[in-house]
Order: sequence, then C-alpha cells, then structure tokens
Amino acid sequence: MVFDQNLITLVFDNMACFGAEFDRLNGFSTMDLDLSTSTLFQDKLLPDEARPVGLSALVQALAVKAPVRRPSAISEKHIRGSYRDEGEWRLFDKRYWPGQTLADHLNFALRHEDLDLLVLKRVFKAVPKSAIEAFVREAPTGVPTRRVWFLYEMLTGETLDVAESPAIAAVDLLDPKAYFTGKPKVSKRHRVRDNLLGTKDFIPIIRRTPALVGFTVSDLAAKARDTVGRTGGHVAARRRTPAAQSAGALGTGRRPGRKTCAYAG
Repeated sequence: MVFDQNLITLVFDNMACFGAEFDRLNGFSTMDLDLSTSTLFQDKLLPDEARPVGLSALVQALAVKAPVRRPSAISEKHIRGSYRDEGEWRLFDKRYWPGQTLADHLNFALRHEDLDLLVLKRVFKAVPKSAIEAFVREAPTGVPTRRVWFLYEMLTGETLDVAESPAIAAVDLLDPKAYFTGKPKVSKRHRVRDNLLGTKDFIPIIRRTPALVGFTVSDLAAKARDTVGRTGGHVAARRRTPAAQSAGALGTGRRPGRKTCAYAG
C-alpha cells in the first residue's frame, strides 16, 4: 500500500492480480489489470506479436472461468482495414490498444466485441463492487458506461451506490443494426433503452448475420401460408390410414390394434 497526499495505491494479491488507484480529489478509481504475456488463452494459441484485449484480457487477468467464444487481440503491427479474423481470433490494429485498466477493457468490449452476458456477469462478480461504482462515476454520461452500469445491476441484482443518470438522451442497450432486438423499455435510472430479447431468466443474444437477415427478408411465413392456401384440404389434412392410426397409437403409448379399458375397482 502506497500513500500520497491525494492518492492511495492498493495492490491485491489473490487468484487474480490487479491494482487499484483511488483518487481522493476526483472521487474515482482505476483498476490496473495484470496483463502478463502468455502465448495461450483458453487453449487457443495467440497470434504472433499480439496480446489479449477486452473480454479475453479481463477473463485472463481476473482468472474468470467463462468461455470467450471469439476472443480479441491487439497486434503489435498495423492491420489493414483496422482488424482481421485470424483463426479463432479477431486481431485489431495496434492503435486500438485501450490501456491497462479495468475501465479500458470494459470500454473496448462494449465498443468492439459481441455482447456476452455470461462473461460479463462473471467479470462483475470477480471485481469489487466499488470498482464498478468508480467506473460509472468517472464518466456517468458515457454510452459504454451507462450500458455497463445497466448490465451490472441487471446481471448481479445489486444496486450501485451512484446517483441516477441526468436527464439526457437514452441509448439502446443493443445496436439494432447488429442484433435482433425486442421492444425497448427505457430505464430512467441509467438512461438506457433495454431492448434485449426474452426475460430476465433467459436472454438470447442473436446477431444479425447475413444468413439470418436473409431468412427474415425472405418472409418464409408468408410463403408457407401461400403454399398451404394452394394445397387441397385432402392433401394438407392427415389421411387416417391404418398405418397412420398405428403411428398415432404409438405416439400415445398405446399398443396398436388394442382398445384401452377402464376398470372400476
């Protein structure tokens, strides 16, 4: 522990190693992550001259047990087009390196990576609640900040000790251009439009991939209705042949060709 007139530096030594700096004058803290160099992440070999970033950096530094399906890394070199996919990794240009702190990598994850609620929930559980409170106080009106704030309270069920967001324009939790979304509900506390699908107990995250978008624009439901409408009822209806009756009996657990009888005792 290092004391200064306005700054206290704490270093925690646990399963995950990180340090936190609490600024007395400005009332916020930054948590430095231990981003030790490693060539492997969850049995995935890192690209040459690269280091984990965002969710993969958080999971590695905090010893979080959660699978990162498409991890990101920052190259030490320039990448044409800002990023490219290399094997199981998304590799970003070196200018994307966000920094060493928890806030830096949370911001990167919310800006550049697919939303993964399982990973975020376990990351939130792995850090002190005060670190997320400090993250929110540092930039309370920032778009990634408000999303992290909303997700923290939704996923953990805990309320942060921070003032409600001022009356500013609400932002979408999910980008409707990148994800399939539900009917938005505005959270006045966070100034976030909750447009997640499902319920609190089951939240599917579905990206607008070219294949899925293609299915939605093809209007398969209308085509099915049109096909059924042009098909005769005698074809669409199931014909009750002896074979069909036997199949139906099997579906009910009855033995084909036998009647069931009820006996009164």
